[in-house]
Amino acid sequence: MKKRNVKSIQGRQVVPNPIGPECIRVTKVYDWVVLTNRDRNKVQIPEACFAAIEDARHDGNTITATCSEVVGTRSCDFIGAIPANIPTVPGAQIVSLAFHVHIRVQFFCNGEPIPGCNFVVPVSFMDEVILCFPEGTEINCNIFDVQCTVVLNQMLGDMVVLDVTMCKDVQVEAEVKLEVEAKFCGPRPVIPIEEEGFVCPTPRFPQQCPTFFPTLNCDCQGSADFTGEASIIVLEDSLGGPTTGNLDLTALVCDQCTLSGSRIQVTFIDTLGPTPIGTPDADLDQSFTFTANDFNQPTCATDAAGVVTGLTVTGTGVITPAGGVPENATFTLTLTDADPTGDAATLVITGATTSVTIALTELANPGLEVEVGDCDRFPV
Repeated sequence: MKKRNVKSIQGRQVVPNPIGPECIRVTKVYDWVVLTNRDRNKVQIPEACFAAIEDARHDGNTITATCSEVVGTRSCDFIGAIPANIPTVPGAQIVSLAFHVHIRVQFFCNGEPIPGCNFVVPVSFMDEVILCFPEGTEINCNIFDVQCTVVLNQMLGDMVVLDVTMCKDVQVEAEVKLEVEAKFCGPRPVIPIEEEGFVCPTPRFPQQCPTFFPTLNCDCQGSADFTGEASIIVLEDSLGGPTTGNLDLTALVCDQCTLSGSRIQVTFIDTLGPTPIGTPDADLDQSFTFTANDFNQPTCATDAAGVVTGLTVTGTGVITPAGGVPENATFTLTLTDADPTGDAATLVITGATTSVTIALTELANPGLEVEVGDCDRFPV
């Protein structure tokens, strides 16, 4: 075969082709956060389904259940925004968002579907988050993951509990024109045809938030995880006190050394009197859920050798007491990583009517896992 003279592509269409500034139209991200919600929702079982479940149980059969997201039902609504009143961050707003998804629940008897026990229920989460949201920008939000589990050991009569986790992405965007060197650029002047006419003013882009987004790396990072029985202190309108129940606590602070990689989720189900966990009776139900939605930079603790052994972080979130309404709250989380048996985690939550103190130690609460480490900052 005769060898052809093939020339490589030179990457140019015209000659000469000098490098110079160009103006492009792009969507600029003014702020970007990822939110995670995890909550346990009580769901009504249809009457015919509940009757079939009770009959199957009476006959000694094994009842199981699954839940899953209904494809195509994710949605996000922008509710509104009010000024956040942060003097150093012009344009900061408290933005309210609503996230919705439909969940399909299916019950089985000895592994076989129970007729009439395949139904769909809506699940929604409300979020308030502080964003750099200056005039002229828009909110772009979406749900990128949904996980669901049926908590069968907490069936309350004809109600079943769904443990739903929803991961959301929220961006503040505006269409802008940029030079490739990442500077704003304006339109060129109008070339007059015969005589100079009206000259349109140069468009103004939304004010930036350089002190607000992107954020600095964290100096340290940490995590805590505990699931099991624990004694904590819960006060509602000055009522309550020490109580024991099933506690599920997950905390991530500065995951991958970024403040946006932080989350705290707490679910506490009070043990009411001598009855099983979650069974309602005449006693005061001190169950609650808590989700953190805003974190301040953590304060790191070091030992004599300069090794990071603990951290303290503060912020805000939403606490929802049993039978109550969600209320804004502040929190302080302190983590201590002292192997082999000195791990400790303390979380104090203070709301308008509800306050909680959770103090866990590895000795008193076997299964508590606490990890704290250093973060390498980018060089200055």
